[in-house]
This record gives sequence, C-alpha cells and structure tokens, in this order.
Amino acid sequence: MLNKLDDFPIHQTPEPIAVPSTSDRNVYDRTWFNGYTADGAYYFGIGIAIYPHRKILDCAFSVVERGGRQHCFYGSRRAPIERTEMQVGPFRLEVIEPMLRTRVVLDDNATGLACDLTFSARTAAIQEARQTLWSGDRRAMDSTRFDQFGRWSGVISHPDGGIKVDDRTCYGTKDRSWGVRNVGERDVGGAPMPPPSVFFLWVPRGEQDGSGASTMMRGLRRARDAGRA
Repeated sequence: MLNKLDDFPIHQTPEPIAVPSTSDRNVYDRTWFNGYTADGAYYFGIGIAIYPHRKILDCAFSVVERGGRQHCFYGSRRAPIERTEMQVGPFRLEVIEPMLRTRVVLDDNATGLACDLTFSARTAAIQEARQTLWSGDRRAMDSTRFDQFGRWSGVISHPDGGIKVDDRTCYGTKDRSWGVRNVGERDVGGAPMPPPSVFFLWVPRGEQDGSGASTMMRGLRRARDAGRA
C-alpha cells in the first residue's frame, strides 16, 4: 500500500499514507470550489473526492449562465493508491502551488462541456474548528475543513456557447475537508433507528479588502421536528 508520499516525513500514524486512520467506510477527502461574478452572469461548481474504504474517486463540474441551461459533467473511477493522482477520465485537478494556485481541466468529452481554469487565492487559508457530530453514542461526523477565497481565470465551453473567465471579475471559494461524514446508503442491521435529520449552515464570507471569514452551525434536529421545513 505504499505510494509516493510515503517518501516524505508526513506520517500521522504507523501505517502508510494510503491507509486511513479509521476503518469507518465513510472516511473521505474532498475539494470543492465555486466561481461566480458579482452581477450573476454565470456560476460554476467543481468537486472531487476520494472515499478510500469505498474504493471510489469521483468528480463533478457544473455551470449555468443567466437565463440559460445548466450543463454538468460527472465522473467516477476506482480510487488510486496514489493520492496525488487526481484525475477521473477527462477531468483532472492540479495543485500548482499549495494553498495558492490550483488548476482544473476538463478535456473534450461526450457532454460537450470543457474547461481550463486556474484558481488563485486572495486570502490565507482559514481553518475551521473540528466538526464532530454524535448520533447517540456513535460518532456520525468527524471532519476538518479549511476555506479560502480567490479569483478564477481561464475558459469554459459548453453546448450553448462559452465563457471567458476573467480574474478581475470572477470570484471563488475553495472548500477543503476530510475525515468521516455520512455518504451513500444507510447502515443496516441492528435495532431500528429513527431517520437521521441534520441542520447544517455554512457561510463563507469574503470582503473586497481581501479579508474573509467562515461561519458554520450544525446540530441534530429533534425527532418531533424532523418533518418540519
């Protein structure tokens, strides 16, 4: 289970880097971005995540222009042992400079959606408090996240046209998180449990002067309130 990162002094457990410190099948490591203009001309979202115990690496890219259709690309593959291998078919994410510049490329494919975009940070990374959520005596979520605000440059093409992304007008948010978080099918077996219900509010705020902050509130909803909006 060795990979290239095992040659660096970065180990946090006695196991190789590719072996998570927990056997929880919901362990994950994810990168998420959005991009938008102040006038709402367009919006795009990007995500890539690895689920080591589920043996899956998946990704998505989606864009919509004001008054137009939404275009999406989704990809999935078996998770590679090399954690630096962040490519799913025509989609790939490249960390050019850690916490400073990231490139996202979606090559030509059957969906007609493609891009070559670079995210450049304009704030330092903001580490949030560790997020731990319990369901009775079981830890349902245990994760760490950092946020970063930046600008985008590059191009997007889709079946209805294209967008030249200008870093003078296109802002973005970066969300990096890892740990354990419920995903996929529910656990089965054992005594019946009430359906889960979670309140989660995440509010990243970036200012024109380059400052930024992130507010996050979370909690389990009471069973009697679970059916309310």
